[in-house]
Amino acid sequence: MKYVGLQTQIWRNNRNTVILLCMFPVILLGMVLLAIMTLDFFGWFCWDGACPPGPQAATFHWPIIWYYFKDAMPFTLCMTGLWFIIAYCTNTAIIRHITHAKPTERKDNLRVYNLVENLCIAGGIEMPQINIVEDDQLNAFASGVDVPSFTITLTTGLIDKLDDAELAAVIGHELTHIKNRDTRLMVVCIVFVGIFAAIRSMAVRMLMGLLTGPRRRTTNRSKKNGGGGGAIFGIILFLVALIVWSTVGYFFSWLTRMAISRTREYVADAGGAELCGDPLALASALQKISDNPGLDNVHRGDVAQLYIIHPDEEFDNDMKLSGWVAKANTMFCTHPDTPERIKILKQF
Repeated sequence: MKYVGLQTQIWRNNRNTVILLCMFPVILLGMVLLAIMTLDFFGWFCWDGACPPGPQAATFHWPIIWYYFKDAMPFTLCMTGLWFIIAYCTNTAIIRHITHAKPTERKDNLRVYNLVENLCIAGGIEMPQINIVEDDQLNAFASGVDVPSFTITLTTGLIDKLDDAELAAVIGHELTHIKNRDTRLMVVCIVFVGIFAAIRSMAVRMLMGLLTGPRRRTTNRSKKNGGGGGAIFGIILFLVALIVWSTVGYFFSWLTRMAISRTREYVADAGGAELCGDPLALASALQKISDNPGLDNVHRGDVAQLYIIHPDEEFDNDMKLSGWVAKANTMFCTHPDTPERIKILKQF
């Protein structure tokens, strides 16, 4: 693997963050336009003579499409922006709540605090918050979007079962994520994927409620459009289009998130080995974590992608996949294969 300097990785992460922030509203509005076009094609907006009669009635009516698209645009952008701001500002507190992590100070764990502080001084890195999770298994992750929110979280199993060199190597790995601004980029990815997932979940619940619940009285517009049956059909059609739209968006944003996550782990391994000055210590730590990865009880894939090792993906390593099967499987993983990471560190 070609070595990438830390400054280059920081620049790439900042660039990718900006690209994602610019692309997401465009993709979202494109999906809204597609949903409106689908409804228009099936005649959902054709009432009171809004659509011309004749063969062209089953085609797209662009004046109507643009009219509803312009109406939907401010609402879509405002709701998305509000969601993103809330998630962006509260992500550290949300992750701490999900993982049941507790803040720690120097007086609480002098060994851990000194290791973090010494590595921060050596690497010229901002001192992050330190959180500890009561978990006998081993794992660690970094989170946060800016200096006040940057956090390193360690399990008690990791602290107890690694020696100082191994623990320092793991902390160096997580500090590299912070220095590279990996955590900010991954939070943006998580928020984007979460928006698509939330929209899909909402649409599925509404569709199931519509299909299984009692019918309500139709609105005046529904009556003008041919009665309650037409109204119900139009709503069902819209929800199906919304489900398809959000599923496609979720899939592609999910693949993007995983590709970014895999790349950043290799770079963080190199940065952590360089920071602590002992690649073999990080290789040894990864082996121990791989044998007993913790935080698997969280059951949140979006949070698990932050871990130094994803617990669920270690099952694939245990199966010892090889060849094209292993390569295809890697596309659907947030982390590269742990044996490959250890192999590279031993050659560092």
